[in-house]
Amino acid sequence: MSPHAFLLDLYDTVVHGDWAGWRTELASLSGLDPDAIGMAYHLTREARNVGAYATPEDDMRALLEAAGIADPDPALVRRLVEAESAFGGDRVQLYDDSLITIAALRARGDKTALVSNCSSGTRAIVERLGLVEAFDAVVLSFELGARKPSVAIYQEALRGLDADPIDAIFVDDQTAYCDGARALGIDTRLIVRDGAEPAEGFAPTTNGHTVIADLTSLL
Repeated sequence: MSPHAFLLDLYDTVVHGDWAGWRTELASLSGLDPDAIGMAYHLTREARNVGAYATPEDDMRALLEAAGIADPDPALVRRLVEAESAFGGDRVQLYDDSLITIAALRARGDKTALVSNCSSGTRAIVERLGLVEAFDAVVLSFELGARKPSVAIYQEALRGLDADPIDAIFVDDQTAYCDGARALGIDTRLIVRDGAEPAEGFAPTTNGHTVIADLTSLL
């Protein structure tokens, strides 16, 4: 039986951003080294993804502390939160095939869900790009309190589509997150976009997942 539910990752799958440029900008504004910023994102990613910090300011404060600023100035925190919001407002954009593919899937009767590991700033990006309307369901990890590859986030997306694992395909740029979906019995596609540079990097192995280069391969 053909799948009728499609679960799509957000970053470097549906949208792309100048992540290296943002790290450089954040480093310049904070006086930190870009490598320290990159490590801080790595160290705080899981907590930020599950909504551990109550506000964007708390989120940024944790990031700065992880990067080596023990007691960040509240004025600096506010300035960086504003800069991050501006980045999300114009430097995160859709891939050309994203909305076209999602619309084509829904037009033929399939259901679609956006499934993202993300922090609080992503809600504004999703709304700005019209993705709430484009998808049948939107599952953001910081709102759910669970992140890929946790079982809970895939199950929430399936519930939102009223679909069973056997009826679904999951698409992500991260091998480990495809592994999580496959463990539930969901078919997978590992997307490796030309020129993509995900903040988490690419895994050294595809671990047997079918690799695609764009979303039109789903049609």
